[in-house]
Amino acid sequence: MTNQKKSTIRFSSLENALRLLNVFSMNEPELGISEIAYRLGVANSTASRLVTTLISEGFIAKDQKTNLYRLGTSVLALGHFVQSKLPLFRLTQPVLESLVKQTNETAHIGILKDNDLIYINKIECSHPVRLLSHVGKRNPCHCTSSGQVLMAYQEPHKINEFLQKSFESFSKKTITDQETLRNLLDTVKKQGYSVSIEELHEGVTSIAAPIKDGKGNIIASVTIAGPIQRINNATIPTLIKMVIQAGHEISKRLQLFSDNKVLDRNPLWYKESRSSTSPGI
Repeated sequence: MTNQKKSTIRFSSLENALRLLNVFSMNEPELGISEIAYRLGVANSTASRLVTTLISEGFIAKDQKTNLYRLGTSVLALGHFVQSKLPLFRLTQPVLESLVKQTNETAHIGILKDNDLIYINKIECSHPVRLLSHVGKRNPCHCTSSGQVLMAYQEPHKINEFLQKSFESFSKKTITDQETLRNLLDTVKKQGYSVSIEELHEGVTSIAAPIKDGKGNIIASVTIAGPIQRINNATIPTLIKMVIQAGHEISKRLQLFSDNKVLDRNPLWYKESRSSTSPGI
């Protein structure tokens, strides 16, 4: 076998191994060999070999009672380490904590992936409502305030592509009409925030605002969510201001982080960055 063929096989195996790790999610934390093989588009024997290799390195673990597989301690430890080191996570954490204290509502940070909203951070309030949300959870964009904010700032062709799909209805207030959604996204972009009232979960309202990176691109959203008994017409105007301010504060922190000149002449920032804490701004 030539070196080129060996390299191709090696990279193919690596690609499949990475794809295998990606088939697990918070919604589906455990899978069997047949399901893994189906998701990867490979034979059961190939899936079994990949799983065996990853088990030996601690990236996959097997439940001996159910014979199902889940992510192992190596992945979980690596995920926690990476998450804690990501600027977007580190710099949003203190602002998110402050937002929860101010509003006494659950707060999230979300990003866009494959036209879906994914939560990358969540802090519960002292009286949480059952939102069925968690870090890593995917939610549709059309009926969530975070998703609407993120989609509203996309390029026109991206929005057009998004609006070509059919939209699932989750409640009586879910918007599924394409033209109505387009108008909503236009409004969200103009006003700089989104309010979603019972569009995904009945009895739940959420408010979201955009987060900009150092170049001014919208890369994430910050949101609060709670029951309509607390987030309603009487409280929404004040809560909108708090969420928008949180978005601005996170954006400032990201701007400071990306500004090398500021980093170079601010020893305190460098020290805090090295110690994985947030900047004192």
